[in-house]
Amino acid sequence: MKNRSKAVISAAAALMMLGAGCSINNNSGAQSSAADSAAQSAVNTEAPAADVSETESEQSSGKSESASDNKADITLDGSTAAISEGAQGVTVSGSVVTVSAAGDYTFTGTLDDGQIIVNAPKTDKVDIYLNNVTVNCSASAPIRIEQADGVTIHLMEGTVNTFTDSAANNVSACISSKDDLTIKGKGTLNVTGAAKHAIKSSNDIRIKNGVLNLSAASAAVYGEDSVQLTGGTITVTSCKDGIKASNKVEADKGFVTSEEATVDIQNASGNGIEAVTGVTVKSGSIKIHSLKQAVNCKVQSLADGCVTKY
Repeated sequence: MKNRSKAVISAAAALMMLGAGCSINNNSGAQSSAADSAAQSAVNTEAPAADVSETESEQSSGKSESASDNKADITLDGSTAAISEGAQGVTVSGSVVTVSAAGDYTFTGTLDDGQIIVNAPKTDKVDIYLNNVTVNCSASAPIRIEQADGVTIHLMEGTVNTFTDSAANNVSACISSKDDLTIKGKGTLNVTGAAKHAIKSSNDIRIKNGVLNLSAASAAVYGEDSVQLTGGTITVTSCKDGIKASNKVEADKGFVTSEEATVDIQNASGNGIEAVTGVTVKSGSIKIHSLKQAVNCKVQSLADGCVTKY
C-alpha cells in the first residue's frame, strides 16, 4: 500500500521544502539540522515516477481502471440499500453497505442512519463513485475504510454529496480511513464532523479537485502521514485546526503540500495549517482565519501571496 508511493512523496516534499519561500507564523524561523538531513536523505532516494494523471480510458468513460472487473450500482433507500443484479464485491446488511473487493462502486440515494464500509484485501484498490448521495450516521462514521490498498472517492460531475455524523461517533472522523484516501471529481462533497474530524486518514490524504465544504469539532482534514492538495476548492466553516499532518515518528512523514488549490479556512479555534515536518505551498490561494497561527510548523516554504491570514 504505502511502498508504491512513499519514496516519491518523500522526495517531492523534501525538494519543495528546500525551495525558496516566505514564512508565516512558524514556530522556528530556521530549519533544524535534523530536518536538513532528513530532506537530503529523501532527495537521494531513488524512486519510480509517480502516476499523477488519469488514463485516457478513465477520462472518456468516467470510470477508473481498477484491479478487478467488479462493478456495482448501489441505491441507498432510507434504512436499506439495493445492489444491481449480478454485482460482486459488495453486500448489504440492514443500513450498512460493505465493499469487500477491488472494483468500481457507484452509490446514489440516502441512508437515514447507516454506513458505507470498505474492508477489502490490502492489495485491492477500491473506487467509490458518489452520485447525489446523503448518508447520516449516529453511532459511527458514514464512510469507514477499514482496509484496502487505497480508496478513491469520485465526486461525479454536477452532484452534491453530504455526509454527517453525530457527537456519539465512535471513530475519529465522519469520513474515516485507515489507508490512503484520494478525493477527486467535478462534484461537491459536504462533510460535517460533529464528533471530531471531517476527513481523516491514518496514512495519506490526496485531494485533487472537486468542491469540499467541511466543518469539524477538531481538525477538518487530518492526514497523519500527509495531506497533499493538487487542486479543488475547499471551504472549512468551523474547526479547531484546518489542515493537519502529525506523524513525528518517521522523518519523511507529517507534511502538508498544496498546489493550485483554493482553500478558505474560517473560524479556526487553533491553527490554520499544522504539520510536524513541513508545509509547502507552491501556488493557488489559501486564506486563513485562526485564533492561533496561520501556519504552524518548523519548516515552511510558501510562494509569495499564496497564503494570507485575515
